[in-house]
Amino acid sequence: MLKRFVQNVILRRFYEIALSTDERKLADSAIHDKYVPAISRAFIFSVLLIPSLLLLDTEIVVSILIPTTMVAGTAWFAISLATMKQKFEDFGTELTTDLFVAFTLSLMMLFLAALASLTMEFWEPCIPDIVEIIGGETLAKAIAAGLAMVVIGKLVFSIFTGSLKYDINDAMLAGQNEAAQRFFENSLSLLHSTSELLKSGKALDVANYSIGLAFYEIFSVIRTKEMTTREDMDDLFDKADDLIKNPGMGQKDADRIAMELIRSFLRSFNPDLPELHAHKSFIAIQVELECLKSNDGETQFMTDTRFSVIFEEMSNLLDEFGNTLFPQKAAPKEDSS
Repeated sequence: MLKRFVQNVILRRFYEIALSTDERKLADSAIHDKYVPAISRAFIFSVLLIPSLLLLDTEIVVSILIPTTMVAGTAWFAISLATMKQKFEDFGTELTTDLFVAFTLSLMMLFLAALASLTMEFWEPCIPDIVEIIGGETLAKAIAAGLAMVVIGKLVFSIFTGSLKYDINDAMLAGQNEAAQRFFENSLSLLHSTSELLKSGKALDVANYSIGLAFYEIFSVIRTKEMTTREDMDDLFDKADDLIKNPGMGQKDADRIAMELIRSFLRSFNPDLPELHAHKSFIAIQVELECLKSNDGETQFMTDTRFSVIFEEMSNLLDEFGNTLFPQKAAPKEDSS
């Protein structure tokens, strides 16, 4: 019922938009995994606040709620996960759910506080009977205060955990130093531009030059930033340099060098990333390489198209894994003598 309410009432105009299948699936997933559970939890905890609103000083409760609501609201509207890495997607849903629970709970608590204040003349005469049933004013107020502390504790804890999770995600993005970040941005740009050149059917020499330049730049920064333990970097530079200095070489020679560079790039990856080999981009690169190896009779345009797919998938891997894609050289040990 709550799911239908969110879809048909709160997000009615959103669902009237002509959404693609993926967009609708994403929206449905957010409702099912985030909004419905968060609203349900917030409602359950807000109900626990009712005894304190009936038995305790409402001004005290409201004075506690106002600053916590401001904090929860500020945290909720300030967060942005637009730059979150894809592999942290589930974690991102978890942390935004924590903050959404806190914000929704604080709003419900304020609503109940306002409702209690505005309707006091209707329910206040019943309080003595309720207190008597519970077992006395002292016990009733103690129970109400205890339940209120549970609710406030849940609210503060949700804000704290959501903020901490957001900070650790931020650390994952900021963990790459500025120079390394520039490397990945440049690499992605080169790979994308090379892919577009190949897709557009440019002349063979232009395609070869672009491929060589992309790999030369990538391997240069990998070596400069000591992002790999490979010992054959000079040989890789020579092969990339061949494509740059002699872009008019035959298609088969150019394809052979490009495939060697791609395989070398893949062999440079960190072996301690078990999830890498199951990644769809890594698998796609392997499939395209196998096709390039076995399909000798393909046209240059088809071959270039396969290379363009490989470069796109390489950029996806760089974008998702960052500098963790490569093993780091161990820092030299200091002489203790």
